[in-house]
Amino acid sequence: MGSDALFPDPRGEQDKPRTSGAVPETPAPLDTPQTFGDSTSFAVRDEFQSLVERDLLGPWDGAAEEFRPRAMGPRERYLVGMLGPKAAPKTTAETADSVTDTDVGVHGDAKGEDGAELPEILTPQALGRLWASSMGLYFRVGADTDVLAVTASWGRYFTHETEDTEGRKRTVWAREPVEFERELRLDGEQDYQVPLTTADLSEPGVYLSVAIRTHDQRRTVNVTLVNGQQEPQSKADVAWIFQTKLTVTALDGGSPVFLPIDDPMTDANPAVEDREDLHLRLLYRDQLKFATGQNVAVHAHADRRLRRAHKLETQWLPTYNVPATIAQVGPGTPLEGTELSMDALAEASPEQLRAGLTPLIDGYTGWLNERETDIATLPDTLQEAAEAALFRARTAHRRISAGITLLTDPGHPRHAESLQAFHFANRAMALQRRHTELSRLRENPDVSYAEADAQVQALGAKVASWRPFQLAFVLLNLPSITDPDHPERAADPDATVDLLFFPTGGGKTEAYLGLTAYTFAIRRRQGVVGTAEAARSGMAGVAVLMRYTLRLLTAQQFQRAAALVCAAEVIRREDVPSWGTEPFRIGLWVGGSVSPNYFDQARDQIAEAREAGQGKRANVLQTLSCPWCGTKLEAHRDLYPDEDTRRILLHCPNAEGAMACPFSRTQSDEGLPILTVDEEIYRYAPSLVIATVDKLAQLPWRGYAGILFGRVREYCPRHGYRHDDLDERTQCKAKHNKKNKLPAVVSQPVPRLRPPDLIIQDELHLISGSLGTTVGLFEAAVDELCTWTTPGGNEVGPKVVASTATTKRAREQVRGVFGRDLEIFPPQVTDVADTFFSKQVPVSETNPGRRYLGICAHGVRLKSAEIRLSEILLLAGQTMFDSYGAPADPYMTLVGYFSSTRELAGMRRFLDDDVATRVRRHGRSKGLSDRIVGSTAMLTVQELTSRISSGDISDVLKRLEIGFDPDIDTTARRHAINQNRSDVFGANRGKSLRSKDRLEPHPLAQRMTERRQGDRVPVDVVLATSMLQVGVDVSRFGLMVVTGQPKNTAEYIQASSRVGRDARRPGLVVTLYNWSRPRDLAHFEDFEHYHATFYRQVEALSVTPYTRRSLDRGTTAAFVAAVRNMAERNSRNTDAHDVDLDDTMIDRLTARMLARAERIGGERGRDYLSERIKRFADIWTQAKTAATRLGYEKATFRKQHLLGLLTKPGEGKWRDTTVGLSMRETENEINLLLPGGGEFFDPQYNAPDWSFSPPDGESTDDDAPEGDEMGDSALPETGGRRGTK
Repeated sequence: MGSDALFPDPRGEQDKPRTSGAVPETPAPLDTPQTFGDSTSFAVRDEFQSLVERDLLGPWDGAAEEFRPRAMGPRERYLVGMLGPKAAPKTTAETADSVTDTDVGVHGDAKGEDGAELPEILTPQALGRLWASSMGLYFRVGADTDVLAVTASWGRYFTHETEDTEGRKRTVWAREPVEFERELRLDGEQDYQVPLTTADLSEPGVYLSVAIRTHDQRRTVNVTLVNGQQEPQSKADVAWIFQTKLTVTALDGGSPVFLPIDDPMTDANPAVEDREDLHLRLLYRDQLKFATGQNVAVHAHADRRLRRAHKLETQWLPTYNVPATIAQVGPGTPLEGTELSMDALAEASPEQLRAGLTPLIDGYTGWLNERETDIATLPDTLQEAAEAALFRARTAHRRISAGITLLTDPGHPRHAESLQAFHFANRAMALQRRHTELSRLRENPDVSYAEADAQVQALGAKVASWRPFQLAFVLLNLPSITDPDHPERAADPDATVDLLFFPTGGGKTEAYLGLTAYTFAIRRRQGVVGTAEAARSGMAGVAVLMRYTLRLLTAQQFQRAAALVCAAEVIRREDVPSWGTEPFRIGLWVGGSVSPNYFDQARDQIAEAREAGQGKRANVLQTLSCPWCGTKLEAHRDLYPDEDTRRILLHCPNAEGAMACPFSRTQSDEGLPILTVDEEIYRYAPSLVIATVDKLAQLPWRGYAGILFGRVREYCPRHGYRHDDLDERTQCKAKHNKKNKLPAVVSQPVPRLRPPDLIIQDELHLISGSLGTTVGLFEAAVDELCTWTTPGGNEVGPKVVASTATTKRAREQVRGVFGRDLEIFPPQVTDVADTFFSKQVPVSETNPGRRYLGICAHGVRLKSAEIRLSEILLLAGQTMFDSYGAPADPYMTLVGYFSSTRELAGMRRFLDDDVATRVRRHGRSKGLSDRIVGSTAMLTVQELTSRISSGDISDVLKRLEIGFDPDIDTTARRHAINQNRSDVFGANRGKSLRSKDRLEPHPLAQRMTERRQGDRVPVDVVLATSMLQVGVDVSRFGLMVVTGQPKNTAEYIQASSRVGRDARRPGLVVTLYNWSRPRDLAHFEDFEHYHATFYRQVEALSVTPYTRRSLDRGTTAAFVAAVRNMAERNSRNTDAHDVDLDDTMIDRLTARMLARAERIGGERGRDYLSERIKRFADIWTQAKTAATRLGYEKATFRKQHLLGLLTKPGEGKWRDTTVGLSMRETENEINLLLPGGGEFFDPQYNAPDWSFSPPDGESTDDDAPEGDEMGDSALPETGGRRGTK
């Protein structure tokens, strides 16, 4: 153990009756059936939490517990809930050599009621002796409340002598419960103290400090429990108080005298002017805060009807259950009669649709009318906000009605095509949902396709049904996707971005996948729109551009989207006349670090995989199982590089029998419609492109990227769409002779394709800060490439939808990024708990919500707290698993979330060292189960960070779905399996492998061996950073530790929402606060109210694309991206020399970019953008006068040298021509020079190690214990007394 560990030695035992599930002294035979208690994960979570609370706060063994002989004191045994005494002063000689540090304001001395205050100076001698000496709470009562009752309770630990079984006298620690009840007068002195353990305040002891301030007929009261005892020279723990608690009530114990600190329903003049803040105040008006803690959290027992509380009590381990948000459907609900079955909607006639969808809109109408009635009951300060919210909701209502009319009114001009597309979308989504579930079931290798299919079919319509908000969101957007001339798609600032705002895990992905399927179909039904040069074909090309910010999010969502595209392709093959000859495909456009850029790279990867016999390094394979049938895919077996067509074909190996996959080699020449090589994505323009926003930075550098926005001229039947720069690499020509089985072909001219009709921006909250600013500037170019003129003469763009679970100031953010107006769906009206489409429901076993547990270990170094917390979480999880089996599986994998990789790396080391050692030795000592069985066994740890290669991400996510097996992972079975292996090894020693009398291992032991060999060992601990917070959906996760309050609330919500996503596996999130950080401490002290309102607490996002710094870095990239890709004549690398910068098309582009800048950044933004464009245009014009021909990029084209117009970051200092290759590449790297020899990590001069024990030579305690907190000896074999290491 390191010298700064909280617990110097991990060994030890404690007398305690063994809990159920603990290991017997002799392992049970493997053939003996195990008996588990009958329970659910909901109940297991409560029992699990109880174990954790007893271990961290105490008392572990009852109110009058007694420690084992030789055990260290209670400060080592418990982590939280203790208040320290006033530290004994040092002598002048001891402090003579002190070197003061005037930069740190923390001290450990407790001085009466000021014990929690921080002095000016910290000396090195005081380091490691920091603790809380006081705790308390602030609250409000009415001016007519003159007296309150306070109960202060704690545990006092003392030593006494006892005899062991051999009659030897031993000194042990024991607990004595202490409780004092006092009346507090509020109508007298403003500040006074109440002694508790002494008769006189002049004597050092424990006391209450009371402060009262009266204002506006209210009294603000501060009650603090202070440990003012002196620290003794020996057995310092006797002066500490443990399990401290304050309870405050009215004198009669039950009157609701406590007032909310802020009540929106009664405060006539709130200090809030912003409209969004006023609306949030309205939405959360019933989430009242009655008290704030000091060094501790507070729980209020409140009556919601009276808007008052009758009891306040402090909590060292506060909890809060965030309720689940669900859609209430079925009999007795407002949505009764609404048709949600995808199967039924896929075949419904207009009349049936009207009957099935009318209840949805009628129910919403009635609900909105009720909200309008409610407005009259609100105070004047909230009515305006309520009326504005109601207006927005009625707008959503009208839009949903318009979508229903489009589908059900045969007189509507676009009715027929929209109905057919709606049928297509519902059938595709039904197939997608069933095959996604089928693939999930087949993650278990023992489940065959037939078995999984039978299970899915048995679920019936349940597995393929919309949630009401999903269906409403689709209906709301149908008119604008169907009609390109719809005002919501106009190429002007009045266009609408629809933001799907719903809690994580609520089903946002399925909502926009439904829109994706509809967009596929409606483009095919509309065919070619316009004539001549204005013609745009929807029979091919990118229909939907789906954008993400993180590669992990992209990889996991790719699997779901691929299942939808497979479904669409199956439907197309069945009805080619309706849906065209061009296959529906999906492309993953994310960059070379995730997937190959060119065919040659992919081919080489496959060759290496085949040579190695496995394809772990082949990132060309981005889906580890067939999205359609769930069969496992292998790069070395299932990928086939076709040199003649430069295609990477992926065939499902499930090719035999009646249930052969339609994407196997026997059923399809092309195989799975998945493109992961950039070159193929450019050449085939797949219907759905999933990209990271960073990839759009390729537009200035790759002229053929314009193909994705419909700019095509020729199509080669062998190689796809052509572009001169691409032809140079692919060797594609206007004519190809017959080759092998390929016929001779000639390139054909084709009309321009429609640019994407739908852009989906998932996790909008991540488009913020510097990334959001750069994306917002670049979006001007993307807008230009997506804009086209309809036959009606209107300039239109794509429909833009976004999604998030956390947002603040979204309207300003969307305006900054997309330059459009915003509508949020479902709109929140007057109560955050009810939007009609979703409703928060009380916590129950059916709807358990997500529980948060707060821990703040004052005076304990954070890493020591991490070690101790990890220990009990792992041991408690195993104990529950031994007792109840499968229902405890969600709490067997501990997910650790860290704000930085540095913090995570430290914990990674502790897990292999301190945590593993403590877990191995303390299970039995605490009467719990053994988590690690065997002297050489270790914890199985998996990282989920940027250090994981992109090729491994999907594999890692699948592995995390592997649960613990009750047959082999209980403590008893692990011991028995180890014994069986030992017996087999001993019996077979010296015997030949062919010997007939060799002893075979037990089937369960063999199962464990096969699991390990198949790399299917369940994970004990997952360590993750921000990579985890979006898009990760591992249904079995139920336990998380968040170390330190994340930098913003959105990150906290997103990360913690990764656990408890399945209601059958309720989540428990443990937040470990860093007491030395004021922000962490403030969140802990306000724990309940913060978690009750944390969606309100989300910080506003900053997107400033038209500031000077942003324009300095991004103008060139955005301008060149638009100029190069908007017209074929500008797109080749060599065309940079011939671009006419005075062309009317470029003038129009410039004018639109400047108008956008003015709308978003004002006149200053417009003027500076104009200046930057003119400056770069002058550079471009000057560069064209050089003797060497100008290209966008320095290169050689057909033996002709090209001078580069653009430069890359790192090629000298950042210039006007520098264009990044990534959205995050806006500054040159900065190198830090640190002193060598490890000086950077040197501690403060003369500072001792952190420890609760006194420095060497300082103790005079002859009775100091010789064991750790569990009673095991910590002495070296040579003897000697333990001191600070």
